[in-house]
Amino acid sequence: MSVDVRWRDRAIHEAQEAYEWYESRSKGTGERLIAELDEHIEFLLKHPTGYPKWRSSYRKVTLKHFPYQVIYRFERGTITIFSIFHGSRDPRHWGRAR
Repeated sequence: MSVDVRWRDRAIHEAQEAYEWYESRSKGTGERLIAELDEHIEFLLKHPTGYPKWRSSYRKVTLKHFPYQVIYRFERGTITIFSIFHGSRDPRHWGRAR
């Protein structure tokens, strides 16, 4: 099965912010964050339902080395990444504008 990945603008912005924050504190750490995100995206392409459901139609991936979760949905052959959500934020507020 062929699976596509779409990133919502918000998720792209959150990933860029996280990358810049880590790089500004320790060169190379932002690169490690992106590498870990890439590993999970590669897994999603092969196993789009491989992570637990969260909030009915969404799924979430918890990163191992960084305090972030990838919030996504898989429908009709497409993975849509909605957010790169920092673990210190209140999950009840996910989806609301910051």
